[in-house]
Amino acid sequence: MKLRKFSLILIVTLCLSLVPAAVFASSTAVALNEIAAVEPGGSVVIAGTSTLNEVIIQVLRPNNATVYYDIVQVNGGQFSSSFTLANSETVGTYKVIAGQADQTDSKDFVVKAVDSSGGGNDGDDSDNGDNGDNGDDSDDGDDGDTGGNGPVGTITPPSSPAPAPAPASGKPITPAKSNAEPVKVDTSKNTTVSSTAADGRVTTTVTQDSAALADALAKAAGQDNHGDAPIVFISFNNPAGEGVQFNIASSVLAAAALNAPDTIISLQTNDGEYSLPLRIIDFAALAQSLGTTDANISIQVNISPASTDLNARIKESAMDIAASQLGGAIEFSVIAAGNGKTVELNHFGSTYVDRNIELAISEDDTATVVLYDPSTGQFSFVPAVFEKQTDNLTRVTFKRNGNSVYTVLSFTKTFHDVSKHWAKADIELLASKLVVKGVTDSSFAPDSSITRAEFAALLVRSLGLSLETASADFADVKSSDWFAGAIGAAVQAKLVDGFTDNTFKPNDTINREQMAVMVARAIKAAGKTIDVSGKQNELLAKFQDKAAISSWAQAAVAQSVETNIITGMTNDTFVPLANASRAQAATMLKRFMQAAHFIN
Repeated sequence: MKLRKFSLILIVTLCLSLVPAAVFASSTAVALNEIAAVEPGGSVVIAGTSTLNEVIIQVLRPNNATVYYDIVQVNGGQFSSSFTLANSETVGTYKVIAGQADQTDSKDFVVKAVDSSGGGNDGDDSDNGDNGDNGDDSDDGDDGDTGGNGPVGTITPPSSPAPAPAPASGKPITPAKSNAEPVKVDTSKNTTVSSTAADGRVTTTVTQDSAALADALAKAAGQDNHGDAPIVFISFNNPAGEGVQFNIASSVLAAAALNAPDTIISLQTNDGEYSLPLRIIDFAALAQSLGTTDANISIQVNISPASTDLNARIKESAMDIAASQLGGAIEFSVIAAGNGKTVELNHFGSTYVDRNIELAISEDDTATVVLYDPSTGQFSFVPAVFEKQTDNLTRVTFKRNGNSVYTVLSFTKTFHDVSKHWAKADIELLASKLVVKGVTDSSFAPDSSITRAEFAALLVRSLGLSLETASADFADVKSSDWFAGAIGAAVQAKLVDGFTDNTFKPNDTINREQMAVMVARAIKAAGKTIDVSGKQNELLAKFQDKAAISSWAQAAVAQSVETNIITGMTNDTFVPLANASRAQAATMLKRFMQAAHFIN
């Protein structure tokens, strides 16, 4: 009998050894356990089994906004993560997705209404929150938040690093075209304090544990980031509509900047994400300004949905220009605090800082991110790209070299004199982005020559720069001139020069080689580099009138040709001294903005 049992065991063992390994590899990589129903304010436990080393967890509200995400290690084939729902969470069916790439599992769970009677009816109210808190503003893109004062949207935990954002998978947001692997900062030892302002807005101050941040920064700097900047990310799961202030020790950031000055701190809430590059912070200057040392300074990054009053004013200003607001506005700011003083960090030169939000909007040319100036009620263009995600939300990545209040508008504009013009599409696109304007409200004059002042204003708008009237110190530019602020901003950004007699000649027409020089400077101001060294002659050789291009403009013309921003008037002529038309300027501007990734 014993011999027979042994023989059977041996046969089974041999059979198993012949089964291809692929059979086992095809088994389920992730399996989530069932999740019990829970009331708002309750704890949600997410657990399961997996053959992966780590599992990315994402929890979606009924409106598909992200309420929680995490990256957890798998130990002994088991994983677990938990979080606490806010008391204000919507009642309804939530979805949990866990895994990596296409190896995922999902489970639904119900957030049920609080049973004030103490009885059963666990499922009676499970669908009462599906319509959002107030459907009256559902066309504003608020994702169901009350009224028009909800956040602009929620960030999507991004996928593995890729040349462009990919479908949400629960990983941290990675700056576009970055190949770095973000390192998650341990937030388990962080402290949080909530405060309520006089207008009822709640802000939670999150103080990051310094030792945990230092560890993450060291890990990010030490790993292979494939030539890109190291990235660490800090997240906070805030209730809808509540602001967050991240408090970070300046001394930890200053120490990291010594070894890896290009490091990016990605700060993420349920309303938006802010990518803080360490190189924009002058730690020595801050210490001097605040009269203390790095050890006593904190860097405060604020991500806050705008107030109800401010959103109402924005909607009114949008109606004045026949535009509509998509979602609510959001405010970003960075402040250094120490020794009882504060300094705002708001001028980043040629460093354009990324922010990310998500909206339930269509990906089309009518949507644009704008800066809102509360003092004037005016909007101005902010560089942004819109990318549709697999969950039917649109990820909006916008960038600017300063901080302010931002929102998304839907706006279309055309002119009666471009209906059959070759540049119609480019003119209408930039008009909808608030970059180009007509000579009147209904006419663009596409074939008229463009002046130095007009082109400077176009470049300033395309870069999302703030007007700087005080810097327009030319004998022929008055502070009351419409172009004074634009010329001042262009001077400050080193886009333009005056003449030796201290004039700017704002009303002189601009020729093609002058325009090429200004575009080349705009590329540099946008933080981009176009290297034509070693091939400048080759790029210009195709033009029979190459010798007519001024020596001071040849490198700029070569850059414009290399990037296809400015082409020849014909296949073999550039005509450098020809006056440029307003239509040509709009087309050149669109190409520049696309090359800089300022628009889609």
